[in-house]
Amino acid sequence: MTDSLRTENSLAEARLQKLLLRFALAAQAHHAAIEALDAERAEAQAKILAGLHETLVNYGEPGLMKLRELVDSCDPVIAGMAAVYTIRLDSEHCLATLCRVAKEPGLLGFRAGIAVKRWESGEWND
Repeated sequence: MTDSLRTENSLAEARLQKLLLRFALAAQAHHAAIEALDAERAEAQAKILAGLHETLVNYGEPGLMKLRELVDSCDPVIAGMAAVYTIRLDSEHCLATLCRVAKEPGLLGFRAGIAVKRWESGEWND
């Protein structure tokens, strides 16, 4: 591998890591807004999450693999949001994560439980 290719790969990896961090932070901000019943802020964070997801998908397989890594986050807020966004790619793994998150108290657990029910009933929408 040439030095320029190595540098290009390192830059792409750094960009992906930055996108993942931003996705995780947006997931936490979205959850905080939901908990605070701040619909405007929750909607703004949802738009940010959708844009970050689209950017990660545009990276192809490397971006999708990085997003899948977040499904295993020890933070249930991050894991749950990543599972929702990647459920079509790895439904078994994502459903297991959402079932785990559904055991959490409050709106987080409730929302994860609803996501599982919607997936299992076939009414999942984009």
